Amino acid sequence: MVITPSEQSRVELSLVSNPRKIAVSGFSALAVLYAFFAGFHTLQDFDLGWQLATGRWVVEHHRVFSTDVFSYTAAGQPWIYPALSGVIFYFVYLFGGYALLSWVGGLVSALTIGLLCFNHKGHEGARRENLGKIVVPVLAVFAAPLIANRTQPRAEMFTTILFATFLTLLWSHFRSRRSALWLLPILMVLWVNLHPGFIAGIALCIAYLLTEVLELPSRVRRGPALSRLKRAWPWLALTAAATLVNPWGPAMYGAVLRQQSAQALHNLWIVEWEGVHLSAASLQQALDFRDPQSSFWWLLVLAVTGVCIGLWRKQWGAVLLLGGAIYFGLEHVRLQALFACIVVVIGGALLDEPFPRLAYSARREASQSDLYSRPHLGLVVLGIAVLSLTALRSADLISNRYYLRFSQRSIFGAGLSWWFPERAVDFVQREKLPANLFNGYALGGYLAWRLFPAYRDYIDSRALPFGQELFFRAYDLASEPPDSAAWRQEADSSGINTIIVPLSRYQGMTLFPQLHAFCRSQSWRPVYLDEVAAVFVRATEQNAPLIARLQIDCGKVTFSSSESAQSKSGSFNYAANAGGVLYSLERYPEALAQLDRAQSIFSGNASVHLFRALVLQEMNRPAEAESEFRTSLSLEPTDEGWFDFGLFFMTQRRYAEAAEIFSKSAESSSRPHEMWMMLGQAYVQGRQPQQALEAFDKAVTTSPFAGDGQPLGASFNSLIAAGRANAWYQLGDLAQAVSFQEEAVRLAPEDAALWRGLADIYEVQGRTTKAAEARSRARALGSH
Repeated sequence: MVITPSEQSRVELSLVSNPRKIAVSGFSALAVLYAFFAGFHTLQDFDLGWQLATGRWVVEHHRVFSTDVFSYTAAGQPWIYPALSGVIFYFVYLFGGYALLSWVGGLVSALTIGLLCFNHKGHEGARRENLGKIVVPVLAVFAAPLIANRTQPRAEMFTTILFATFLTLLWSHFRSRRSALWLLPILMVLWVNLHPGFIAGIALCIAYLLTEVLELPSRVRRGPALSRLKRAWPWLALTAAATLVNPWGPAMYGAVLRQQSAQALHNLWIVEWEGVHLSAASLQQALDFRDPQSSFWWLLVLAVTGVCIGLWRKQWGAVLLLGGAIYFGLEHVRLQALFACIVVVIGGALLDEPFPRLAYSARREASQSDLYSRPHLGLVVLGIAVLSLTALRSADLISNRYYLRFSQRSIFGAGLSWWFPERAVDFVQREKLPANLFNGYALGGYLAWRLFPAYRDYIDSRALPFGQELFFRAYDLASEPPDSAAWRQEADSSGINTIIVPLSRYQGMTLFPQLHAFCRSQSWRPVYLDEVAAVFVRATEQNAPLIARLQIDCGKVTFSSSESAQSKSGSFNYAANAGGVLYSLERYPEALAQLDRAQSIFSGNASVHLFRALVLQEMNRPAEAESEFRTSLSLEPTDEGWFDFGLFFMTQRRYAEAAEIFSKSAESSSRPHEMWMMLGQAYVQGRQPQQALEAFDKAVTTSPFAGDGQPLGASFNSLIAAGRANAWYQLGDLAQAVSFQEEAVRLAPEDAALWRGLADIYEVQGRTTKAAEARSRARALGSH
């Protein structure tokens, strides 16, 4: 039998291309599996609770509401939000509980990556046999953790997977491949009833049209572009019309606009809406290949490379899409999953094209027995690298190393996160504690799910019905002393009788620093305390019998581990949280014992080292405390860690070192105004008034409390004013010093220390009557 040259050529090409096809399929399967592992963890999202509650309400009442029903502070305020996602989650919960919801998170993560991976098949014909087709699944491996972050069970998960679907359909059509564009309006009907992120789908359609328009100036590309537009425009028009198929019709757009009105607040205070700061800390993260979030930086570099290639090849539409993805990915952490989708699909196509047709040219060099040609070896090396990376990261997920190291509220597996105060909520229900309940922003959604309608929440993570004023009031109240006028006024006006607060190391110290004061309060009495939550009841005549029966002594409470603490991760979280609560209660030896126990289980957690540093500082062991601060920051450089380290140097009167810490951290902090303010205070203490004034100016410039928001930041602004007063006093300008100290007193009239400071400056000015009045006011406040 004689083999013709053309047949020989096909055999050789097949031998070379088969390993490539196997590699593409293998990398794709690897990316999908890794995406499932990254998305399969215990439920920890703040929004899931109120979305479950929404689903339950809609199912029970057979209608969708348009005003708030879950809170007592915003009852009746406009609230339009797609309800279908909540209904789906509610039925999933009824069928399989929290465990099945966790499985849904993992499966949607895997499915999204699968859509991205298999989009590239058939790209520009079967005869294009280069290594570029491997780029897409490799990028998908990098994208998996970013996408998993946004596919945890909450309404946003539907935006992530539907965005990936829209993107692949539109890009396939743009690349002149068969694409079922008729799916777009059908999917949009679902999307607009699942999540406000349907706007991203409309944005993709507009971006597709712009991409085609940018093809028109080219004589070669104009004809195909017009042909594609002719086929696409009816489906795009139907997709836009499909957004009106919702219970509120066009009013849904008004709801989206109202959401945007709250965006400035979200950008400054909600972690997922914060921007990405380029700094030494981000470089450290980018180089940590075991940190899944380092993938963002890798994809960012590849996206920039794709933009450069697109500019070189004059593919303006692809450049527009990638450039926009880069901008929004840097602007908001929440949008990094959508950024990752675009990098995989668009960036993958652009990065594909520079690859030489190695496989095709290799057929001239490789014989049938030559299994070690350069293309094959390249596949082997790439396969080993990608397999090693995903295996290591997957092992970190399954073993919980990742969750313990990076201070996550979840652990690998199914069920509800340990962060939620299940036992405290059970106690509230069992003892029928009096309404109304006060809670913080993060906890409200869970309380709406567990306690409504018997109890309504004070605030929750919907944010919009409550407005900025209540958001900041809730934030400030958690930091106010329990017997302060602020608490008395709020409890009276809102009818608050019970307070429930989270105390875990991720919330307690920063968002409820007054635990010890509340335990000794005359206005509030502790009735429940464990390692993740506390409950207090207001001391009134009506509540006296309940308090007499339930009141506890925080100084004598012993913690007992829950069932979840039987595992290694459970034992670690129990000990670490107990250590944090004991630190807040000033039970330092017990706190250190618990933290040592947590560290013996896992030594690489930054927050445990940070708590040990704080405990050792209180126990007057500064050298050990400093070492623990440095260890914590080397493991995970957080704003909280830098802030506490700077305060440590301040208490040690090492003001120059404190200034260095605050200066360094202000450049990379997500809340730089606080760091600049503390830098100014360090300069004041170090007798450097001019530098202090410059730091205070930067604090004001970066503050979220400017303009209309100034009344919401009275405490912060009073500290700035007092710091400026001290700086001007050191410069010898008493008039400026008095002016700023008077401003500080006006902003925080209940602060006795500010009145004493004003009295001192009046005294230096010789205004003895004014000084006496200020001191009298300070004494009156001090006696309260």
